[in-house]
Amino acid sequence: MIHIIDVRRLSKFMDKNPSYRKAIEAWVSITTPCNWEKPQDIVDEYGSKAVDILPNKDGVSCERAVIDIRGNNLRIIVKYQFHPKLNKSRLYLCWIGTHKNYDKLCSNNSQYSINTFK
Repeated sequence: MIHIIDVRRLSKFMDKNPSYRKAIEAWVSITTPCNWEKPQDIVDEYGSKAVDILPNKDGVSCERAVIDIRGNNLRIIVKYQFHPKLNKSRLYLCWIGTHKNYDKLCSNNSQYSINTFK
């Protein structure tokens, strides 16, 4: 089971951007019951075209993934922690925005460190 931290922030984003509400709610409903134990499980769930597992600049995992939702119009950056012995994993919301805004983040490599959801 996936524990998304902090879902309230998604609610605030949806309140400000109601056109994304259904897509975000669908993403939460698909993600929450999953039982991921490794980054590849995220890719397997959504497909390789919808997920990028981010390495850090040294090629070592920064434990972040970018997930495309709503036909690649919206992106969510999450930091993941897997706890297979507990049968539970956590996704910390680091950022959510449009594909265009994500491209701006990438232009200065902020996708590796941004943490607007604290």
